[in-house]
Amino acid sequence: MMRKSVKPDIKIQINARQIRRMLLFILLILFVFNLVHFNLKADVRNSTVKENLKLISSYDFSSVSAVEKKLEAEGSSTAPVTVTRSGKENGLSKAKYRQIFDGCAVIGDSITEGLTTYGFLSDSQVFYKVGGSVMHGDAQFRSAAKTYPKIAFFTFGMNDMGNYRGNAENFVARYETLLKEFHKTSPSTKLMINSISTPSAAARKKNKSLRNYRKFNSALRKMCRKMNLTYIDNNYILEENPKFYGSDGIHVSSGYYVMWLNNMILKAGL
Repeated sequence: MMRKSVKPDIKIQINARQIRRMLLFILLILFVFNLVHFNLKADVRNSTVKENLKLISSYDFSSVSAVEKKLEAEGSSTAPVTVTRSGKENGLSKAKYRQIFDGCAVIGDSITEGLTTYGFLSDSQVFYKVGGSVMHGDAQFRSAAKTYPKIAFFTFGMNDMGNYRGNAENFVARYETLLKEFHKTSPSTKLMINSISTPSAAARKKNKSLRNYRKFNSALRKMCRKMNLTYIDNNYILEENPKFYGSDGIHVSSGYYVMWLNNMILKAGL
């Protein structure tokens, strides 16, 4: 007795090729949505948006796996940088940070040292000194200026609050002198000034000089307006993320550096 052949139900049969096309379409829609969402939330330049759109056009849409691999690679290496007031951060790979800051210099104290300690930037990109202060910063500024960076980020003040006994005017006067000397050596370098990070309440209670951080930051703002320099306010990072504080309430963990670097990238337009 012969069995009758059973034809598949056309209504419920879905071709494998159709499934792949549907998956590709969904992946593309999700990627474009996230791309636009991040670009709208962040202070991203038009050139960055154009680069992202150009990136999409370069994708190989011949297979689902090809798209997935490309999206995964881009997500880990070229994700748009965002820094939000809610304290959330979108970190890049350490290699990517070194690439973005190529040709730049960060000059500062032991907090700046963490950029190399945690591997975010190379030794050639960071000029730090434990106990660093503008009061004794001549050699440090000269060394950095002689590398002729395209952008120089300065981070001083934590130690200066004590060195200058709370006198913010003398602090910025000395800072201004060093910045002018730096500019004379490297006139094409764009100078950017980081705020003094917020010491913890416990640290301020223990060390009275640290209570002047708001006054010193206010003086830095005025100095930047006077010299037409960019002031980078980083205070919200620790205020909204106390988990980043080290045991002394002054130094910070690696999570702080992600948000700090992102903030510098946005302010400098890197």
